[in-house]
Amino acid sequence: MPATKLLGDLAHRGERLWGDRDAFAWQGRRRSFAEVADRVATLSTNVPEAIELCLAASLVGAVIVPLNVRLTPDDLRYQLDDAEVSHGLVHPLLETLAEASGLTDRHVWVVGDDLDRAVAASDPLPRTAPRPDDAAPWIHLYTSGTTGKPKGCLLSQRAWLASNANLAHGLSLTSDDRLLGVFPFFHVAGLGLALATLTMGGCVVVPAAADAEELWRVVDEEAITIGSFPGLKAALEQPGKPGSLRVVFGGANMESAKTLDLLAEVVPQATFRGVYGSTEAGNFVTLSTGDEERERPGTIGRPLFGFDVAILGSDDQELPVGEAGELGLRGPSTMLGYWRLPEASADALRNGWLHTGDVMRLDQDGFLYFVDRSKDMIKPGGENVYSIEVETALLQHPAVVDCAVVGVPDSRWGEAVKAIVVLAPGQTLTIDELDAHCRSVLAGYKRPRWYELTDAIPRSPIGKIVKKDLREAHDPAVATRLPERT
Repeated sequence: MPATKLLGDLAHRGERLWGDRDAFAWQGRRRSFAEVADRVATLSTNVPEAIELCLAASLVGAVIVPLNVRLTPDDLRYQLDDAEVSHGLVHPLLETLAEASGLTDRHVWVVGDDLDRAVAASDPLPRTAPRPDDAAPWIHLYTSGTTGKPKGCLLSQRAWLASNANLAHGLSLTSDDRLLGVFPFFHVAGLGLALATLTMGGCVVVPAAADAEELWRVVDEEAITIGSFPGLKAALEQPGKPGSLRVVFGGANMESAKTLDLLAEVVPQATFRGVYGSTEAGNFVTLSTGDEERERPGTIGRPLFGFDVAILGSDDQELPVGEAGELGLRGPSTMLGYWRLPEASADALRNGWLHTGDVMRLDQDGFLYFVDRSKDMIKPGGENVYSIEVETALLQHPAVVDCAVVGVPDSRWGEAVKAIVVLAPGQTLTIDELDAHCRSVLAGYKRPRWYELTDAIPRSPIGKIVKKDLREAHDPAVATRLPERT
């Protein structure tokens, strides 16, 4: 027996324990645990190959660099060059984007016949092959940076296995679970949930689309037990709620009390689990229930068992219960550091704590409460958006003389980007024109969904924009919400 466990071992374990059972179901097709064990895969949209590539890479010491398919070609090119990517596997639906970003300038395979031929022509990995170091980097996930340039967050196989254990324990996963794979596999949450489900012998079911009607159809036909629905309240208003669901995800402290009540009414057998996490932490950090959020307004739940937490002051000393400070984390799932950014890595990991940049407080029962984001980050639909990047894009328009970008509550995304914009004297720029400008320079998920035009941005006596006040002043009756694009 090897002294350490690798992620790729999970495929062989699955083959041995659950060989004929479904590991994946998608678009009318199925793949068993036995079939997962001997394939090399791609990095793309949510297809089984995206997971299989991760497992295969873990056995040979390769580093996976997930690429967000929602990014612009220029954004992708930056990440490809920064990570020094030499090989790539591309889904056929993304070949145009791959070519525009320069990925096809590398050695690539396309999912389908091209990939199948490459796999068939390759030799199987000998059982006696050297085993990679489980503490070395295995995955290189990009997370947004305050300067607008993303940072490559490095996580080891050891960290990811610890995250698997956190999720399996926190969600009580078993081989009877069937996960609705709606979170993208290029995201730490989507990949982490899928791997944790497979670790316990469950099945990952990938829907053909993310609209509520399609998701409920898949939940019904595939007897889904764990699901997430973009725009939970609107999804719950759809007719027909299957009884198989036992867990429904949402953002911790991001769903309204009315939505939680509606969930309890129409899917009474399902438990709401609010989640808070980060890429640097290796995935989810806390889980909350609907009852906890009702009884303790503002809570994001308790930390998962694999984390030590502390509320840190400016000197990195732990603060007393009830005081607000930066959330610090310790645990085996946290990152190794940032790729080629030693100063940023040292700062984030100083004094033995992962500094999250999130201001929180802790109560006497161990529940965390979110206060503010010191990193000024917005999370629409779980994606990371830094306000400075959106502000920089808005200020590129000659008619915009000042702006501020904040996150505000949103029924569709949980939290959405809002832009407060000041136009130059005499300008009559419309919100639709501002949106078109943002879409031309930003990834779609980064564009503001909310706008408010104003004569001046309020500032503190020292000239600083107090974004906490702007968030609290948000009035849906005054601001303009753009419709979703089809």
